[in-house]
Formats: sequence, C-alpha cells, structure tokens
Amino acid sequence: MNVIQGSQRRIFSGIKPTGEPHLGNYIGAIRRWVDLQHEYESFYCLVDLHAMTLPWDPEQLSEETLNMGAMLIACGIDPDRSVLFRQSQVGQHAELAWILTCIARMGELRRMVQFKEKSKGDTESVRAGLFTYPVLQAADVLLYLAHVVPVGEDQRQHVELMRDLGGRFNKSFGRTFVIPEPLISSDGARIMALDDPTQKMSKSETRPNASISLAEAPESIAKKVRSAVTDSGREVTAGEDKPALTNLLTIFSAVEGTPVSELEATYRSGGYAEFKQALADALVQHLRPIKKRYEDLVGDRAELERLLDAGARRACEVAESTMVDVRSRVGLGHRP
Repeated sequence: MNVIQGSQRRIFSGIKPTGEPHLGNYIGAIRRWVDLQHEYESFYCLVDLHAMTLPWDPEQLSEETLNMGAMLIACGIDPDRSVLFRQSQVGQHAELAWILTCIARMGELRRMVQFKEKSKGDTESVRAGLFTYPVLQAADVLLYLAHVVPVGEDQRQHVELMRDLGGRFNKSFGRTFVIPEPLISSDGARIMALDDPTQKMSKSETRPNASISLAEAPESIAKKVRSAVTDSGREVTAGEDKPALTNLLTIFSAVEGTPVSELEATYRSGGYAEFKQALADALVQHLRPIKKRYEDLVGDRAELERLLDAGARRACEVAESTMVDVRSRVGLGHRP
C-alpha cells in the first residue's frame, strides 16, 4: 500500500472553473480552503474535466480555468504551501476513474440526487458524463489518499459514493486507498441569492442581481446590496421568518468577523438603508485586495501558467505513486 509521507493528514477539494466565482463560493468554500491549508497537506484542483459534463466552448473553458486559478491564489491559496493544479494536466485522474467505473454499479449512480436534478427526468438523452462524473469525483479524492474532503451538505452523498468505491476496491484487491471523511461546516456554508433568499447563490445563475462576483467593481457591489431583497418590517434581525435579512447578516458576519448578534444590536433600529450601506462598505473593503491581486495575476499569464504547471508536476508525482500500486493490484502492466 502507498504510505503517505510525514504525519500531516491530507485534504483534497476541487472547484469547477466555469462561471465567475462569487461571494457564496468564497464564504462557503474558498476561505475555508485558505484556513485548512495551514492544518493539512492540501491538494486543490481546478476540475476542468468536470466542466465538460455540459456543452462547453474550448477557448472559454481554458480561459475560465486560468482565471479560477488566479482567483484562488488572490483569495489566499498559497501555491508554495498547497498543491494547486488543473485536473486535466494529471492524466491519472481519468485513468483511475475508468478503473473505478468498472467496479461502480448503475443503481448507485442512478441514486445520485444531483444527477436526478440536472437530468430533470430525461435520463435517455442526458450526456453519459453527467451520469458518471461522481466516479471521476471519487477518483479525484482517492488518487491522493486524502483523509478529508471539505464539502457542503449537498455533496455528502458523493463523498459516501467515493467511500463505497474505495472500500470496495480495498476489499477486492487489497488495502490501497484511504477512506476519506467529509468535512462539513455549517458556518456560512450556504449563502443565498441576493434577489431570492430561497435559492443558493450559484455560478450558473444568470440573474444579474443574484450574486456578487469576487472581482466586482465597488459601485456595482453597492448597487446590488442596495437592491437586495429584504423582509417585511424595519428591524434588522435574523430568524426563520426573515430569510433575506438572515442571509445579509450572515454575509456581513463572515466578512467582518463580527457575530450576527452584535450586528443585530448595532443595526436593529437603524433601518434597512443604514444596514445595507454598512454591508456594502464592508464588502468593498474586504474584496478590494482580492480584486487587485486577481487583476495582477490575470495580467501576467506566463507567471500564472508557471504556478499551475508547478502544481501539476507535484500532483502528478503523488498521483503516479498511487497508480503504480493500483495497476499492480488490478493486473495492469507497469508503464514502460
């Protein structure tokens, strides 16, 4: 079995590069990754192969993948501390995905909630990649013998699948993979759309006022916050009956580091306009250095490519070490 060097536990997570990264991505995932890289040996992947489960434009996919890499670094992912790389540059992901596909079962893939939602019941004409991508997702994690996977609650089922596949492989061919645990945080994990607090803020959403991009101009941020949906009444307070204000207070708390209860005490009686102005100011101040660093990185494509290529080389070294073991166990020959 592959032995992980050193005593530090390993973490893996990936982000789809399509669409503009927004405040929900940052609060719910990216900022956690920045913190976790100091606790774990961290592998962070731009999952461009996953982006191909839906129709794609080649040039746009390439551009968005580089841009997402730049944004992760701008948010605080340190390429010297973490392994940040493009999935497609590490061929072992696809190789292991095929081997795991051969031990996966149709029934367990049909039960994936996200497949049911995205196929909308039209399972005959949907692309096969949308059906099998949870196996690739399992390969992504198992390949690096990761101990934990930071995910939202909506991804728990996918982690269970990768645990099942890793355990099934170990039982059939000998102990090879670490069986990963989900690392799920409820703190700010679900940031909702500004124009509809019943829907999660999403990169795929086309409504212009639904989300705030991490590279958004300050005046645009202020305008979107001013137009954000609020609840009935005038008091700025959180609660089940005030989903819109709860969402705005959650965002404010996340960027300021101030508990929601303190924000309620400060802005409770001041009215929505004062609260929204303070929130807009806090967001602009918090996102300004991220935006500046991002613009510097995308303006130096050669340096950005160098950083991601270096990450891919480090990832390949670990991935190939795993695959040497896997190939031997399943009866495949070694690479010449």
